[in-house]
Amino acid sequence: MILGGIDGCKYGWIVITQSESKFEYYLIRKIEELPELFKNQKARFFIDIPIGLSSKNFTRTIDAKLRSELSSRRSTVFNAPCRPAVYESDRAKAKELNIQIEGKSLSEQTLNIKDKIQEVDTYIITNKHSIDLLESHPEICFKYLNEAQLVLSKKSDQKGIAQRLSILKQYKPNIDKFYNKALKETKRKGVKRDDILDALCLSISNTLAFLNKISFIEDFNKLDEKQVPISVAFFK
Repeated sequence: MILGGIDGCKYGWIVITQSESKFEYYLIRKIEELPELFKNQKARFFIDIPIGLSSKNFTRTIDAKLRSELSSRRSTVFNAPCRPAVYESDRAKAKELNIQIEGKSLSEQTLNIKDKIQEVDTYIITNKHSIDLLESHPEICFKYLNEAQLVLSKKSDQKGIAQRLSILKQYKPNIDKFYNKALKETKRKGVKRDDILDALCLSISNTLAFLNKISFIEDFNKLDEKQVPISVAFFK
């Protein structure tokens, strides 16, 4: 079983896998490349992307529960777009569709990752492979890797990165060596520092959940109209 974490980046996606104490990273353009990357191998990934979307007759409500978990870090949870908006290429029309279905427009941040949400949604709906994707959230994972204490520093600055690496080092003492290796071998225009950090956190949380017990944040809306399960996975 391959276990790992995936985070979106400007390049496409950064995929980090963990086998015993060894970490590897991969950069892919599209999520559909995963089966080719891990041919005939069973795998499970925690991924930082909404899975399970609103539509005309269904509303995704899990994001409100996520925000309550993160309190002062609630701004790290954005409103997931509805499925019709995700598949609309015109941004203005996508906003209109989301207003019609969700009663609110879409932020630029959401519009910028709309294509990535579509990639994952298509993959989940048509998936006939042995690679499972579970929605997760790095700040939730960091919180529960940090004895259920929120990490309040910003992961985009040096202090925030150092604090998060120190949390991960409690589980993998040499993780900073891998982080620095990935940092050195990738370009910032394609992969930011916090993209690597988030994928690492998701990978470690996923592995710990596999070896111990997986936890989920869920609410009463557990399946969307395409029968896609809605929950946020983490380890605690």
